[in-house]
Amino acid sequence: MEFLEKLVIPPSENHVLLVKYMLIISLILFIPYISMLLGASFISTYFTRRGRQTGNKWYLRFARDVMEKLTISRTAELALGAIPAASILFAYAQLMYASKSITISIMALAMVMFIIAFVFIYRYRNSFQVIRLLDTVKGIVGTESSNNKAQVEITKLEENVLRSNSLAFNFGKWLLVAAAYLFAGTRALATDPGRWESVGNILQIIFSWHTIFDFFTLLSVAGTVTGAAIMFYFFTWQDGIKDMDEGYRNFVKKFAGGLTLASVISLPVTIFISYLYLPAVAQSPSVFLFFFIVLILILIVGNYLYSMVKYSDYSSSTVVFVLIITLVLLNILKDQSALGSAIEPQIIETTKAAEEMEKEIKSKTVSASGVDALQIFNTKCIACHRFDSKLVGPPYQQTVPKYNGDITALTEYIYNPVKKDPAFPPMPNQGLKKKEAQAMAKWLIDMVASGKKP
Repeated sequence: MEFLEKLVIPPSENHVLLVKYMLIISLILFIPYISMLLGASFISTYFTRRGRQTGNKWYLRFARDVMEKLTISRTAELALGAIPAASILFAYAQLMYASKSITISIMALAMVMFIIAFVFIYRYRNSFQVIRLLDTVKGIVGTESSNNKAQVEITKLEENVLRSNSLAFNFGKWLLVAAAYLFAGTRALATDPGRWESVGNILQIIFSWHTIFDFFTLLSVAGTVTGAAIMFYFFTWQDGIKDMDEGYRNFVKKFAGGLTLASVISLPVTIFISYLYLPAVAQSPSVFLFFFIVLILILIVGNYLYSMVKYSDYSSSTVVFVLIITLVLLNILKDQSALGSAIEPQIIETTKAAEEMEKEIKSKTVSASGVDALQIFNTKCIACHRFDSKLVGPPYQQTVPKYNGDITALTEYIYNPVKKDPAFPPMPNQGLKKKEAQAMAKWLIDMVASGKKP
């Protein structure tokens, strides 16, 4: 996208590491968040439908509770969703600056879809607050026959609120799935430079086995994080939900424990298949090490979960939640290690682009000072120096490279020359001002580096 090319500049060698750390931190915030949103959205949809079909109040309450607890708050939409999404996009854009790939364009589309999905999902979440307020009004009105008309009107209003927001919610939910799929696909493509030039449209990303299996991995992570979050927020965080009766409590425990255990069991399979699809350039000892540690941690989490489900003891839900977040962190580190190995040649080109841009900026800065280096050369330097042959003094192609691009050192010599080479006479002071000496040093370094002659 052209607007990204205008906003993003290539990171210098010193900033690449900072960009990588920023990307990891953003992913650590973003992936668990979208995992919980995915899980909560589909769980709420399923139990809302089942609750209306069967009249089961537990189902209807769970559909509401899971949305309110796992979406955390409206602030989370910004702090864990929109801001990390933008950070991830710009980090990838910097690391893949000027690459011949549609990765960044499709990722930008995915991030816009994510943000729109967040808006619609939170609109649905807020409808529960309206329903709760209307239920309070119902209680105030009472159930006497004289108030039946008011009760009916309030009920109709509740149904209208849910109906209108449900349409927005369904759109947001499926938009979230589509965004997550494209997000998984672009991350998979980023780790495979061999496909950058051949993948020229979005359909090639959608219909890619690497995308499909990486998306299945994301779904397994979503199920694992969602189940663990339900156990944590319902039973541990701030002493859990306090008005749950024993039947509802057992229902939530059974569902959350089963979901988490099933997702954890599927996780090593999807991670292993995704690992097999990694190209050779993305594989390294560190990637294998993280992969091995992730598998061990999955085994530990699985044992904890099996014990919790078997004995219906959820006192360790905080430990399990922390272990699962750690598991997600290590899997992110594995993926980023693979990305780092895959795009190492691209990073070299990116840092070169940064150096060229820095030289161009410095050149423009020098030019803005009003100094004409070519004129100085033609009036003062040309009498004694040439670029490729010695005259009174040595050729520039022999002397300038000794400064290794150090403009400051060459500026000092031009400003106040001292004898260095006994084979040539000392260079006389040309009476240049400091900014003229600086402009001359910059011009000479650039000319010699480019191989050009005036």
